Amino acid sequence: MTSVAVLALVVCCFAHPLAAQLHGQRWDVTPEPDRATVGDTITLDFRVRLDERDLLFDTVPKPARTPPGWLRIFAVEKLQRQPDRIFTGRARIAFYRPGRQAVPIFELPFMRSVKGLSRGTFYSDSASVEIVPLVKEASSATLRDIKEPVAAPGPDPLELALGLAALGAAGLLAWRARRRASPPAAVAAPVTEAPPPPPPDPYEIALDRLAAIEQERWAARDVARHYEAVADALRDYLEAHGVPARERTTWELRWVLPPALLAGGTRRRFEQVFEDADLVKFAQWRPDSAVAGAFLDAARDLLARWRAAGVAERAGLGEEV
Repeated sequence: MTSVAVLALVVCCFAHPLAAQLHGQRWDVTPEPDRATVGDTITLDFRVRLDERDLLFDTVPKPARTPPGWLRIFAVEKLQRQPDRIFTGRARIAFYRPGRQAVPIFELPFMRSVKGLSRGTFYSDSASVEIVPLVKEASSATLRDIKEPVAAPGPDPLELALGLAALGAAGLLAWRARRRASPPAAVAAPVTEAPPPPPPDPYEIALDRLAAIEQERWAARDVARHYEAVADALRDYLEAHGVPARERTTWELRWVLPPALLAGGTRRRFEQVFEDADLVKFAQWRPDSAVAGAFLDAARDLLARWRAAGVAERAGLGEEV
């Protein structure tokens, strides 16, 4: 595919919020029920099929446009990947205007491994729901048996004024008596609220998990569990910093990692740790306890490199680790 053709494909598919889907993509939206009353909750069932070259950057659909005031979006669930590579999920919405209403269009960011198309937006199909009003149209029958209300006679104005004056005088006397009898109130000391505790450090959490894995001695008892637990601790550290890592393969994770976390020798350390974990998980490789212990040390080193790279990037140093 030439660069001109790729550029035309990107402009056609992503310039407009309601652009067509790319080849190999399909996002079906099924409302349940398709006929509801104003204010009723409607469930939208999502079924997303991607091209084999596509990779999602996020699995929580978002509205492509700001919803109008008469449409409420209560919740949007995270898409779950099925064994056949189909993603499924749901959203719950409600309409507050009767008539045939269009279901909002949702979007997902994705990447396709094609030159010139590193990032795009995938939009859902259109659907509609019939919304019926709560109140039926008024009947045309006449109301001949209903009579106009008759105003009841009110109290005498003079008696009302005298009663209010007597009530006010009694209240004033009672207030003066309480003021003479009660001692002056003590001034309460200001209450100082304790500052909230700082949020937990993802780096310290990951180190504690690696230490617990070492104490459990899984390297000698269950080497497959040892490798899986170490890899999960590293993936959770990335998740805590906004990198979607739990449901990605090693190849997919390499694409979404920030460049600072793969700079210099950190890339080789990343490939060593995660490729060894893949061999144990998928190729039934069973190393001895000494090799498994070295794997844990390599994971600690990778975690320290990521920590240093993140600090250097925030400080604007741009140095390799």
